[in-house]
Amino acid sequence: MKILQKISLKLKLTLLFGLIFTGMLSSFSYILYREFSKLQSEEFDTTLYNYAIDVAESLDIDNYGEVEFDPDIIKLNEKILPFALGTSYISVLDINGKIIASSSNASDKHVLPVSEYKLGRVLKKGASYDILSFKKIPHRVINYLLPVLKIDSPLILQISVPMTTFMNTNKNLIRFFLTSVPIMMLISAIIGYFFVGRALLPMLEIINKTKKIEVSNLEERVPVPEAKDEIWQLADTINHLLSRLHESFVSQERFIQDASHQLKTPLAIIKGELELFRSEVRSEKETAQFIESMSQEINFLIKLTNDLLILARVDSGATSFVFTKNRLDEIVLSQTSRLSKLASLKNISLRINFDSFENASDDALSVFCDPDLLGVLFYNLIENAIKYSPENSTIIISGINDNDSITVVVSDEGVGIKDVQIGKIFDRFFRIEGSSKSAMGSGLGLAICKVVADSLGAKLWAENNPEKGTSFYFKMMKRS
Repeated sequence: MKILQKISLKLKLTLLFGLIFTGMLSSFSYILYREFSKLQSEEFDTTLYNYAIDVAESLDIDNYGEVEFDPDIIKLNEKILPFALGTSYISVLDINGKIIASSSNASDKHVLPVSEYKLGRVLKKGASYDILSFKKIPHRVINYLLPVLKIDSPLILQISVPMTTFMNTNKNLIRFFLTSVPIMMLISAIIGYFFVGRALLPMLEIINKTKKIEVSNLEERVPVPEAKDEIWQLADTINHLLSRLHESFVSQERFIQDASHQLKTPLAIIKGELELFRSEVRSEKETAQFIESMSQEINFLIKLTNDLLILARVDSGATSFVFTKNRLDEIVLSQTSRLSKLASLKNISLRINFDSFENASDDALSVFCDPDLLGVLFYNLIENAIKYSPENSTIIISGINDNDSITVVVSDEGVGIKDVQIGKIFDRFFRIEGSSKSAMGSGLGLAICKVVADSLGAKLWAENNPEKGTSFYFKMMKRS
């Protein structure tokens, strides 16, 4: 087993192919030999039987009741037989096994005693066969019933002929198989090694391509063969793995870029104000203003850090999110309550219109989500509406309950969004031109809303209202 673990897959497959081919070829050769030997044996017995008929017809009884042999019977030169006629031994026996007559070359050693069982077979079927070994040479013996002689008791004609030709043919056939099978094994191994190499060529290309893929070129993909076989599945699986790795690295790089880009400014502001503050003695009023400014910058840093972490978790497909069934309206109401104080600072009214939800069941209003993650989405949508709404305005948060979907709409009474910008508002760090200082932010709020909606399989888009303001639509399909 250790040896098999050290050899290559190409050689393993070649050996497997060779073993299977060798087993099949050996089995075929054995069956062919058995069938050929059986057929040859039957043909030999048939020829011997016909020869016995010829001998029987040549026999006669003289005036004294003695069996006479035709001296030319052992020649029959006009016939082709699988044995030499000069080596055939012919004897005539009575039913008691006594030799009545025999050919000139026959002796007692060439006669095989006839048992009662064999005698019964001869009397019943007219002939029986046996094997006699003489001088280490196997002889085929036929016991043939003589019905042609006109005597009181039946006689048996026994002929023994050498099976030298039969044995030589079998030996030659075995020798042929012992020679040809190894040669065929060697040839099949060479051919198998070649074809296995050709079959594994796409895999070698995949291996070579995979070795060249590094962090700097994760967008590269391994070649996929046209035939949808196991190698195609392997290549496709590797490409999917590379895609996931590429997405993870892109997400990591994006997080690093976003963090380094966004954290520089507030940190620089804090550092500058600290150095300016300690450059001279400050009054209590200036100290209070400084602390308030630092508090705002720190809160901005906390919000920015949280936003970056949420983006990184969603981008990387973090498994820390717990998805359960939650009522959508309850999540919206909880986030609206959290933002009521911020809205009151601008004297903005947050109006809830969930009339279409009143008669809906819990299942109809429940969505499969992470409640904290979905809460961040609605928090950012409502907070964004408050930032860009004028004072003494109204923000309407309404719900639409359809048969197959549930929608939440956040509508403000702001100045709206230009058509050229409305397609970019969900981009990271995008800021609407002309944003007031009160609407300052990192430009990540709507980007977070978009990635959260995409991760939940929901749709999020914005439309300008006919009169004034903008409406943001969050639509999620109900789970069956």
